[in-house]
Amino acid sequence: MIPDISDPRWKRALTTDCDYASAALATRLLVARLRREVQADPPSLSAKVAELRGFFEKNDVVRADVARL
Repeated sequence: MIPDISDPRWKRALTTDCDYASAALATRLLVARLRREVQADPPSLSAKVAELRGFFEKNDVVRADVARL
């Protein structure tokens, strides 16, 4: 199950340097890009959280990575 967009794990995934080495390559790449974008533009955090959540909604293959957040 994918957590609600208000779940604090989404923001934590993009604002900390948690290691997702065991996650799928696509997840690691997306999280790395979104982290860089949030660092460059902190007010964009909400939009980046929505993008990350949408990624998991659309991609069944990586849905197991949600548990790593």
